[in-house]
Amino acid sequence: MRPQITQTARVFGRRMNSSSSSSTPSPLNNPNVQKAVEGAQKAYAQGAATVKRVAGPLGDRVGGMLGAYREPVVYNAKVVSSLAKQVYKAEKLAPPLELSTWARAYSQIYSRAVNGGFWKETLRTGAWAGLGVAALEAYGIFSIGEIIGRRHLVGYKLKE
Repeated sequence: MRPQITQTARVFGRRMNSSSSSSTPSPLNNPNVQKAVEGAQKAYAQGAATVKRVAGPLGDRVGGMLGAYREPVVYNAKVVSSLAKQVYKAEKLAPPLELSTWARAYSQIYSRAVNGGFWKETLRTGAWAGLGVAALEAYGIFSIGEIIGRRHLVGYKLKE
């Protein structure tokens, strides 16, 4: 497996060498750039070794099953992760850390679910449509999880 950083550096070097004039020095001849590339290669190698050690044979099997889609899947996962981190930081999101906050939220949901007045008010105001959409979304997410868990669209594969 060839490190992606090395491949990127080579492509960048080819572009710089093919389009630069003889009077402009190539940035790849700069010792600072070379040190940075070497440092990035070492960091990549250490990270890859750590991931391989943690993931073990399961990671190799999943990577093998992805085949040519491995690089795009890893890249897109990193993009989504980075975007989620940026949104998390920008919105100053944080999960509730105290148990009382969790208990209060779920007790409020339960008390509304068992209260007949809540359901009458929901029907009167037309908010039932929003609850129906939320329930349908939850069922859809559950169904997709079931499909992924079974690794089959309908039913379980039986060994006869």
